[in-house]
Amino acid sequence: MADQPTRQELEEQIADLKRQNELLRLKVPSDYVDDLLQKETVSRIERGEHGEQHNHAIFNNMGDSVFVKDDQSRLVLVNDAFCKMFQLPREEILGKTLAEHVSDDEREKFLSIDKQVLSDGVENISEETLTIGGGKTKVISTRKSLFIDLKGDKYLVGVIRDITEKKEAEEALKESESRLKELNATKDRLFSIIAHDLRSPFSNIVGVSELLYLNANNPSQNKKYIDIINIAAKNTLVLLENLLDWSEAQSGNIQVRPEKFRLSEVIKGIVGLKKPLARTKNIALEYVFEQEIEIFSDMDILNTVLRNLVSNAIKFTNTDGKVEIRATLKEDQVEITIADNGVGMSEETIQTLFNISTNTTLPGTANERGSGLGLVLCKEFVEKLNGRIWAESEVGKGSEFKVLLPLGDGA
Repeated sequence: MADQPTRQELEEQIADLKRQNELLRLKVPSDYVDDLLQKETVSRIERGEHGEQHNHAIFNNMGDSVFVKDDQSRLVLVNDAFCKMFQLPREEILGKTLAEHVSDDEREKFLSIDKQVLSDGVENISEETLTIGGGKTKVISTRKSLFIDLKGDKYLVGVIRDITEKKEAEEALKESESRLKELNATKDRLFSIIAHDLRSPFSNIVGVSELLYLNANNPSQNKKYIDIINIAAKNTLVLLENLLDWSEAQSGNIQVRPEKFRLSEVIKGIVGLKKPLARTKNIALEYVFEQEIEIFSDMDILNTVLRNLVSNAIKFTNTDGKVEIRATLKEDQVEITIADNGVGMSEETIQTLFNISTNTTLPGTANERGSGLGLVLCKEFVEKLNGRIWAESEVGKGSEFKVLLPLGDGA
């Protein structure tokens, strides 16, 4: 019968449960509940009830982790939520600081705050990380207060709240807001491209075709008009293809379909396609063949990337200039370089090349116009191929655009 609770103990537990139910019914603010809990804990410390207080209904039904430490930061009282948070039984917690269960950085921060609160008595509320068993890291909000009992002994009373999900939700919201801003910038840029860069060449084609019609009896003059229409139509087609490819990429409809092929076949095909454009500026377009390289990737996507990069190089190379394409093995990767001796770029310009929201289009050396969408598309497509793209350049010394791609499992 010695283990049976006394009538007084039962009455105390009933009173505590009533108090807890009343708090829940009234939905008392959490700070007030914390204060009440601390007072209850302190009262029990004063009465020296360190053996049985963890069974207290209010104490163990608290969702937050609650603890009491002595003036040496040793735990003398914890609730069930505290044990669950640290994934340790109560007997392995009491009498210890638990500093040995956290990282060095966390240990230093925990103990320094304990020392400060015990020293100056100023309540501390802070957010910090807590690495528990298994290496899982939580974000916690800790409230620590000083209590001095009638004997003058100091105790640290604390409440820990797990705010990991809250912080993750806040980060997700920030990412969502950032993505929304990016999409709005993309939408504005797309409308600008459609309104200006796509409409202007069509207007030119219409205007020149009217001149062609009016000068139907002047073959020599008409040859000039026909050349202008042909170039404008080809450039507009390239822009339209980029717009369609980019919109497909944004909607997630582009599927990577890898196959094994020789890289030289793709590059030679692009050189043959772009040589007429290069000849209009008397630019030498060359493929510097070093060795045969086989790659397992998506040929169509790679073709689109290299075609855009070569067109871009021709655009910013002066008359009588030179554009070279090289491919070099780098262990299990291949580095493709499109180099020109054109106008070059500053570091500031390089930083904006592959972002549609910051990309600024510049006229080519023959006043060629573009949307800047080609390089943005190149970056997205190269990343779909698990590769990387970047530019190296100096003003007046030409540019090199480099694409690094894995050879692939099938190579």
